[in-house]
Amino acid sequence: MNPPSLLLILTLAFPAWIPLHANASQISSSFSKAKQKLYKSVYKNQGETFYVNCSWQKKKVDLTSCNLQNSFSTKESKRAKRTEAEHIIPASWLYKKNGKFRQCYLDAKAQKTSARKHCQRNDEEYRSAHNDLVNLRPAVGAINAARSNKPFAEKLSGKRETTYRGNGKTIIISSRVVIPDIKIRGDVARIALYMQRTYGATYSKRQTELFSKWNLDDPVSDEEVNLAQKINQLQNTDFLTQ
Repeated sequence: MNPPSLLLILTLAFPAWIPLHANASQISSSFSKAKQKLYKSVYKNQGETFYVNCSWQKKKVDLTSCNLQNSFSTKESKRAKRTEAEHIIPASWLYKKNGKFRQCYLDAKAQKTSARKHCQRNDEEYRSAHNDLVNLRPAVGAINAARSNKPFAEKLSGKRETTYRGNGKTIIISSRVVIPDIKIRGDVARIALYMQRTYGATYSKRQTELFSKWNLDDPVSDEEVNLAQKINQLQNTDFLTQ
């Protein structure tokens, strides 16, 4: 008997409520508008950051609320004190659709210009993926910078390991990988598959298997559902709905 394919495993592992398409007409036409919706409409200008649960209000982070006031260098201080809209699936991962580079990315490279800016201007689907609130979460700016576009992992690899122990959540970032808190790994996984099915986001086999595992290990929470409902109302998407 032949072993089951990875596609079959993922189909069984990820519930049917993960959407196949987003209504791009309802997604913000610019990143600045998307951020405004994220902060003002979704979070009402206050909340806790995604990775470490630091309290924030009007984009200003209270580092004492998560005991991280001494965790950043002078150089990092400015970004540490503000929230930034973190792409859970990095914007650079969206240059590929179903395993192939988007034409906008190839054109940008040929023109030696910013692929991110060029694709936002010239590829409507990339622009929607880039600005989709499903993939955006408020994060401590300095942690957003440290995370960059590193892949997710459960085990450390690389050098220059930094651990941020926040208010009930911990994130570890090395030169090669990022290890999110166990409490939000399912959140990450479900966002990842949404981006894959909606926009053709492409992941390595290792990432795909990890997302499948995390989805099963960390079931959907009421908090996730409530957040999805707010986002869906703003964008006419159907994230986490049946």
